[in-house]
Amino acid sequence: SSGTFMVNSCSCEVSCNDDIFPSSEEEEPQKNIPVMWRSLKHNPLDFTKTFGSSGRSLSGYQWFSGITAHFLPSEGRNAQEAAREAFSSLQANMTSEGLKLKDIILVHLYMKTMKDFNVINSVYVTEFDLCPPARVCVETLLPDGVLFCIDCLAHKYDVAVDDVLRDEKLVMHVQSISHWAPASIGPYSQSIKVGDVLYCAGQIALVPCTMQLVSGGVRTEAVVSLRHVERVLQAMSQKSALHHVITASCYVTDSKHIPIAHSIWQKKLRECKKVEDSETNHEVTAVCGLLAVVVIPHLPRDAAIEWHVIAVVDDPLQRKHFAMKMLSEGFQIECEFVESSSASCASISVRLSLISPSTSHLDLDGPLHDLVAMFRQAVEKLSEDCSASPLAFRAFFKEGLFDGEALQTGLREYLEKYLGKKAPALILVPVVDLPGKEVIHITCWLS
Repeated sequence: SSGTFMVNSCSCEVSCNDDIFPSSEEEEPQKNIPVMWRSLKHNPLDFTKTFGSSGRSLSGYQWFSGITAHFLPSEGRNAQEAAREAFSSLQANMTSEGLKLKDIILVHLYMKTMKDFNVINSVYVTEFDLCPPARVCVETLLPDGVLFCIDCLAHKYDVAVDDVLRDEKLVMHVQSISHWAPASIGPYSQSIKVGDVLYCAGQIALVPCTMQLVSGGVRTEAVVSLRHVERVLQAMSQKSALHHVITASCYVTDSKHIPIAHSIWQKKLRECKKVEDSETNHEVTAVCGLLAVVVIPHLPRDAAIEWHVIAVVDDPLQRKHFAMKMLSEGFQIECEFVESSSASCASISVRLSLISPSTSHLDLDGPLHDLVAMFRQAVEKLSEDCSASPLAFRAFFKEGLFDGEALQTGLREYLEKYLGKKAPALILVPVVDLPGKEVIHITCWLS
């Protein structure tokens, strides 16, 4: 049929329909605004000081951040040695918390260059058993001397209930060629389910039967990779669909792809809502997940787009949601909050945007204070029966606009001031670009 991409006439068809042909409006490039912060010294992040961890939540979750592989060829070390040393550091820190590597269910792997993908995987694969964690792997703007940086979510109950561990862990680890979704191209699982939460691996647009990147451009890639996400969710739980996603990240390799990602995401969610409405006849609107779109230099297999989601098998019609906004001189802070209907987890998004193109000097301290203060307000809006804790405070920020060291110090200081022992692990990710006038986009997972 029209708009259908076929591969060797097999069942791995990619039906993109009208998504293949974007409107000219959707192709408009992002408008970048030059800005200099008053405190700017262009000090990069010091990745020797990035390690941290959240506290252990009541449900047995804990996040570890800033595990870094330092690699300088001039020092006579090779990449494998640097990678092994980083994993040894991760294992030591987890052991001090009574955890093992097998307790990890989700990993974010940020690489200096995708050229080291195979080298890092050769070490990575030796660290996990037959059921490795789900994984997101992208290249980002790490400083020279850093091979990669890892953060990860671990889960373990301290005690058994009636001799049976609650929230059994289910793992989908498909390595064989199929016709429904791609096999893993590295040592990771496509999805891990704990309780009612599905932690998925990042998905790019590989044709399942050939494991080659689909042709047709970024819109085709966006549709195909998002379809892979849907199929992985459905394979883990027949009740789950895209509107069960509670938090999503979309990594693209060009600023021009940002509106395309938003357009296709919204289109797919509208389709899910129509199905939900027809099945339930409810007038209540389903609350869908929060999306962050960021621009990074490269993705595995030279893909143009990668989706990563966490979903909850709950009732999207019964989720708790709110949004708030703060305007101040020169900038705007927007915050959104979604809590699952089961009250088992939540997601918070906080965005700092410039609202005055003429603003050329801003004090970094004020925006960071207000950003974290608004984040605390969101945490305080959790339901009384919700035991979720903020675990990972991931700050995507436009590289080159900030003094990285000041950003790191400021966020950590205010998180500790406002949340104390409940402060989440701080994860700083320098990116090429963000949507519109955004300069920082925070995503926080609560579980």
